[in-house]
Amino acid sequence: MNSESINMNVEVIMKRFTQKRMILSGLSFAVYLFCFHVFIYGNAMAQIGTNHQLAWGQNSQEIGLSAQLYHSMPLQSLLGLRDPQTDDEWDDWDENWDDVWTEGGGSRISAHVRYNRVEGLYLGARMKKDYWIYHCPTKPFLYGLAGYALNAKKFEYQIGLETGFFDENRLAVGGEYHHLIDTPDRWVISDTENALAAFFLKEDFHDFFTEEGGSGYISQNLAESFTLSVGFHYNQYDSLKKNTNWSLFGGKKQFPENPSMNAGEIRSLAGQFTIDTRNSVESPTRGWYVQFEYEHAGDGMKSDFHFDRFVVDIRRYQSLGYSDGFDFRLRIGSSKGSLPWQKSYHLGGLSTLRGFPYKALPDGRMFPGGNRMILTQLEYRMGSQDLPDEIGLWILEQFNIILFADAGWVGYGDPNQSIYKGFKHLTWSDFKSDVGIAISNQSGNVRLEIARRTDTGYKPFTFLFRISRSF
Repeated sequence: MNSESINMNVEVIMKRFTQKRMILSGLSFAVYLFCFHVFIYGNAMAQIGTNHQLAWGQNSQEIGLSAQLYHSMPLQSLLGLRDPQTDDEWDDWDENWDDVWTEGGGSRISAHVRYNRVEGLYLGARMKKDYWIYHCPTKPFLYGLAGYALNAKKFEYQIGLETGFFDENRLAVGGEYHHLIDTPDRWVISDTENALAAFFLKEDFHDFFTEEGGSGYISQNLAESFTLSVGFHYNQYDSLKKNTNWSLFGGKKQFPENPSMNAGEIRSLAGQFTIDTRNSVESPTRGWYVQFEYEHAGDGMKSDFHFDRFVVDIRRYQSLGYSDGFDFRLRIGSSKGSLPWQKSYHLGGLSTLRGFPYKALPDGRMFPGGNRMILTQLEYRMGSQDLPDEIGLWILEQFNIILFADAGWVGYGDPNQSIYKGFKHLTWSDFKSDVGIAISNQSGNVRLEIARRTDTGYKPFTFLFRISRSF
């Protein structure tokens, strides 16, 4: 090889190195925010399996990534590992941790950063309702968000006004208007965890649409653990396309295309009641969580779609002693009428049927879902196990052992049939199921899972590493 060729190769190598360094430097702030959120909140989640699923974090109600620091804790506490000298404090750890984040309602404004294949990098800020509800529950206040999606080239916003009555058993009346890029998948994976998966590993589990419209609502706290709300909603929907295929890692993988969803206007009346007696939102060990949602569209409301739809989610966390317990979930959905894509039901993958590909049921991710759904999940937390000193695996004694099982079905019923019918014909053979075992930290959030499908012997295993619970 002559000197001219060597010089050319050196120049090419240096040029590529410089380009990569510039890219990494330009993205360092966004990476820092993602990593900061992971270590401070301690609720990032990753799922890695034979079907190449991966996700991070868990907070289905949070929109975006909040870059706030409320409190510092030792790394051992953030990871949830037990300290033998303070084991007696762990029974109340969840409650104390929740108090850290809810005391004072947080800050008034939080920064938000997220990343996905449709918006690309989203930069924005949010005025939080929790702050005002905590500090002035009986006074009117403004809330909302604003931000810009760089790759989609769209400005997103929400502006709302709410006022409350009564310090105890608060009654709230409010309304809002918004123009957003939205997703129906936050009950499965939050914006935060999805953003981390997309940014770092080219795994995007949200499907997106545009939504412009508003709502008016009334909400009543009937008791400390019982909330009822009703509202009128009108939204104009449209489809979106994939706008980026970049991620920090992920090699030659490709982001999936964004499914084409139904365009049109939906005007509806919706109601929701929630009963929540859990001892912790993030890491419950005892209590009930019951949520029922019902939506009615059409019938003189000038809606392009006419349907009735409900979803009920019932969870029980039953303690059996220190670190031992059963966790159970039953989720049922049904509808009547012309259900649009974004209101249909899918199951499979993270937080649902953990041994299956993402949105495998009923027909895959790129197709509309069904109008009937049943999901059941069971976990048995066995606590940590004492191991013989001779085997040298003392580190495993820091973790709990969890056995779990999932079963689910998604199908199609007669759209003219009652919303409560279409389930009688079901037999156990109609359900898809998986079983698995996991080791986790004390809170159950950080865990390594092995799930096995029960319907096939061909590549039946999925390996999952998570830093949050499925439910």
